[in-house]
Amino acid sequence: MKIRLCICFLLTLGFLSAVAQPMDNTERKRQVSYIKQDTLPVEIEVLPQEINSHFSEYNAILFPDSSFFFSSLRPESEDDYGEIFEQYWTTKIYRSQLTVGGYSHPISISPLVNDNKYYNCNFTFNGDRTMMIFSRCLRESGKQLQCSLWQSDLKAGHWSKPQQLNRRINLPGTTTTQPHWVDGEDYCVLYFVSNRPRGFGDMDIWYAIYKNNRFDDPVNAGSMVNTPDNEITPFYDKKSGRLYFSSDGTHLTIGGYDIFYTEGALSKWTQPTNIGVPINSEANDVYFTVNQHNDDGFFASNRPKNPEDDADTCCTDIFSYHWTSSQIESQHADTVAVDTVSVMEKVTMLLPITLYFHNDEPDPRTTSTTTRKNYPNTLADYLAVKETYNEAYSQGLHGHDALWANQKIELFFTDSVENGFRKLEEFSQLLLSDLQAGKNVSITVCGFASPLHKADYNLALSSRRISSFLNYLKQYKNGIFLPYFSGTAGNTLTVISEPEGSSLAKKEVSDNPNDQRNSVYSISASVERKIQITKYEVSE
Repeated sequence: MKIRLCICFLLTLGFLSAVAQPMDNTERKRQVSYIKQDTLPVEIEVLPQEINSHFSEYNAILFPDSSFFFSSLRPESEDDYGEIFEQYWTTKIYRSQLTVGGYSHPISISPLVNDNKYYNCNFTFNGDRTMMIFSRCLRESGKQLQCSLWQSDLKAGHWSKPQQLNRRINLPGTTTTQPHWVDGEDYCVLYFVSNRPRGFGDMDIWYAIYKNNRFDDPVNAGSMVNTPDNEITPFYDKKSGRLYFSSDGTHLTIGGYDIFYTEGALSKWTQPTNIGVPINSEANDVYFTVNQHNDDGFFASNRPKNPEDDADTCCTDIFSYHWTSSQIESQHADTVAVDTVSVMEKVTMLLPITLYFHNDEPDPRTTSTTTRKNYPNTLADYLAVKETYNEAYSQGLHGHDALWANQKIELFFTDSVENGFRKLEEFSQLLLSDLQAGKNVSITVCGFASPLHKADYNLALSSRRISSFLNYLKQYKNGIFLPYFSGTAGNTLTVISEPEGSSLAKKEVSDNPNDQRNSVYSISASVERKIQITKYEVSE
């Protein structure tokens, strides 16, 4: 089944497979060896399971407002994983929000765009995100999927019914995919990938000028970029004047598809340069993007998520990259002040640490006392619905009253919700330092709920909230606390859970399910939905 999934995914990209180019001479071997050894000053991190599933994720873009978009090939029902026929796989465009707690749960964008008759993927936006162009491939059996480009416009906050671009762009009988839009002062440029005639190879990068509300005839990006093989996933960074793309052709690759960059525009480019390792690998590395607000970004790769699992290479995952600069050691190190405040004193100054939750989270409508979610999961989803709180809490109010209601919500999310998580991160570092110093640590965590549900339900809910904190500790820094939970480290970490339910909730808090403004979205209800780290005890 994974083989079928991989083939289907690669076809939506416009290529079937990529293998390392044969190293047929000494000079090529020397150059490849140099690329592999000349490691870039960059940190690579695979995105968390909230984004990367068991399947294929790619084409990631983060905007300055923290909106995060990506494409994914997934089964229509993940519960049927392993027993799914190909026609039940769908490719959709998803949106998430990057918050201080991480990525919120991704949501499929408009069903008008994500039409189940097609594989919908490979999207691009114009500068103000009022227009989206994306690929659609017909869901047919066989290996030769035919893809074309479609456009949807944002009107009154909703995406319009997509329209297929004209035959000038979508040449009949060919595949047109992987669009990338670049805004300009006098005209705009649409880069895309196609196997249309008069190219240099199988899949080439092309472009079309958009001016006066019409596209000019597409033009090949030229032989400096395109080779007799495949060039795919173009991304143009206006700040640097660089076109990034992936190739398995005669450009110097270290294995599979590698990411390259070239400087210029349209069909005039410099000699492409292999971006190097660790961004490139011996796997397929594609969909390189650069954030608008900094020089970091994302790419997709089918390299193993776990370096110890070489077999995990079927599906692509999204990786982030962050450029680092070498830090010069201070020449006055002897003048650096020594921190004389103990860990215990620092923890005492932080306590109590209060962590807040959205209504009935985690895992709504269940009586379970545990959850698989960790606190950052729930926090990211909570922060992503802040505007819903603003709208609901100010509903029916006008003028200064509405403005004051919105200000109170903003202050609560900033000063209480986000600040609580920052304290948790600081607390976690202090906890680790005590444990690594060989100390036994005991933490007491109390769980609370608003009075919206019955007492026994709220007691289970407050236990689930404590459970999400436990999961956070167990998953912190790839499980660094686990040996202390199990005792295999010699010293131990103990968490004492004290679920209180809604027994301590203030009596004036609404428990009326028909009055959600006050029982769900009010500040008084919000402050009851929490856990608190109340005690921190240390023994040698």
